[in-house]
Amino acid sequence: MENSNEIPSTKKYFKIGEVSTMLDVAPSTLRFWEKEFKQLKPMKSKKGDRIYSLKDIDILKEIKYLTHDKGIRIAKASRKVKKQTEEANPNQELIKKLRDMRTLLLDFKDSID
Repeated sequence: MENSNEIPSTKKYFKIGEVSTMLDVAPSTLRFWEKEFKQLKPMKSKKGDRIYSLKDIDILKEIKYLTHDKGIRIAKASRKVKKQTEEANPNQELIKKLRDMRTLLLDFKDSID
């Protein structure tokens, strides 16, 4: 895979293929990390495609650093990332629920138009 760690400054959301290329990891690795790291919850489109925010990408970069570069096991890396995200934003879960609700409402709006 081509490694281009640069994030386009104009985009705020990215598909799994774009993130996979950015981080030089397989899409299956991103899906696996989503299951193992509870604080990583990308939005999903109406079709079910994962849509990663800049915040998600920051978390993924940290996960890759811990697991690939430092060789830390998944369980320990998960604890480290959880602690970091909780310290950075104690309202993270509330924000996630609000984003999910917004997506649900937009999907509903689209279905009745």
